[in-house]
Amino acid sequence: MASYNKITIIGNLGRDPEVRSISADRKVADFSVAVTDAYTDKTGQRQEKTEWFRVSFWNQKADVVEKYLKKGNPVYIEGRLSVRTYTDKDGKERYSLEVLGTELTLLGGRPSDEGGTNYNSSSSGQASNTFASSTKQVAPPLQTSDDSGGDDLPF
Repeated sequence: MASYNKITIIGNLGRDPEVRSISADRKVADFSVAVTDAYTDKTGQRQEKTEWFRVSFWNQKADVVEKYLKKGNPVYIEGRLSVRTYTDKDGKERYSLEVLGTELTLLGGRPSDEGGTNYNSSSSGQASNTFASSTKQVAPPLQTSDDSGGDDLPF
């Protein structure tokens, strides 16, 4: 049976990205994304719960992150979950769940507010900038009239 590991998150950057060069041809951009869910508790009060995700993008996408993302930016991210193992300052082994990003869309629009910016990788592995157009389709207004003939129902 095939396996599948994919996560999609929409949220806001919690801090400016930290970009590091691993080698001459490898770069990584790390940042955190806050995803807030709102709900109503038993007493009828509106509550919010925020989950934080660590996100990493590599190479060409790290360049895009470095150039365009700042703290507070709304983003749409697709990727896969990965467990990172590290040793803390006390020598204890720790685990951290992180998103290895594969797709990135800047939300909130450009200055003209015409949609987000979608940074998908092409088949050649190069990052391409595709702007999604936000064409709003408005439903025709419902026709309501009082000349319906009283209590006559069509069924």
